[in-house]
Amino acid sequence: MKAVVITGSTKGIGLGLAREFLKRDCSVAISSRSKPKLEQVVADVGNEFGAGRVAGQSCDVTDSGQVQALWDAAIKRFGRVDIWINNAGIANTMQSLLELDLNEVAPVVNTNVTGLIYGSMIALRGMTRQGGGQIYNVYGHGFNDNKVSGLHIYGTTKREVRYFSEVRMPDAEGTPV
Repeated sequence: MKAVVITGSTKGIGLGLAREFLKRDCSVAISSRSKPKLEQVVADVGNEFGAGRVAGQSCDVTDSGQVQALWDAAIKRFGRVDIWINNAGIANTMQSLLELDLNEVAPVVNTNVTGLIYGSMIALRGMTRQGGGQIYNVYGHGFNDNKVSGLHIYGTTKREVRYFSEVRMPDAEGTPV
């Protein structure tokens, strides 16, 4: 049975992925910034697929300590992590760059880019220690250079996800693979 960690997995694509992995007899660690939402989803999914196969850990991916705690919780519960999916992401409100509130920029960039980097680094280090695993990054609108006015910040971050994903990561010996 494979153990899977999915960041941002209490709704949308993340929850859909969690359910699909559970249907395929995997164990899944579900995460979210919202602890009440997380607890409800873990209870619901646990009732449907078996509580022993579902773990929950609140995690703000912009905080490397919380990302490490997510890894640690999955290891404690399942013994290893075979698949790590960087799914957590947020979008800015759809407004022109001229009208967009400056306070929306940092949360989108930090969640979509910094969170991806923290998740990848922590998973890569843990997987190297355990002898293997797979990391997947969820793209979004903008990854393929398609542009939509009003989604400047979100689209830019998702193009960064593509770049980051295409750069070769090192193997256990430090050689790019």
